[in-house]
Amino acid sequence: MRTVALLFGVLATLALATLLIVLQPGGSGVAASMRLPDGSEYMVTQRCNWSAEPYTVAFYMRSAGGPWGWCYIDHQATRWRNVVMTYDPTSDVITVTERGVWQAELDRKHNSFSIGDGSPKRSLAAPQEHRTPEYAFP
Repeated sequence: MRTVALLFGVLATLALATLLIVLQPGGSGVAASMRLPDGSEYMVTQRCNWSAEPYTVAFYMRSAGGPWGWCYIDHQATRWRNVVMTYDPTSDVITVTERGVWQAELDRKHNSFSIGDGSPKRSLAAPQEHRTPEYAFP
């Protein structure tokens, strides 16, 4: 009986360690932010859900002094690292990459937001909602 209890304990510990290694919980907050010369602000946030859907990742935008707009990126993501936002003034597009992989893009001229893992899979009007971010713009 002790062997079964010990084995169960070891397996439970390994399962918890694996979960913590994969999810890296606790990384909630602003993953990347950007302010353009026109005063508009943009940021990517992630929130640890402490559930089977580890992180919720969102994109926020606002014109200078305007209300915040929100766009969905992912609700079943692992912890995002090395998030970078870049702006191309020629195309008026803001691109979001995570660990060098294309994840999302805001086309400011056409008010559209695209998401995907490596390439655009879906595009919607931006913003999808007006919503105040959970985290302050840095």
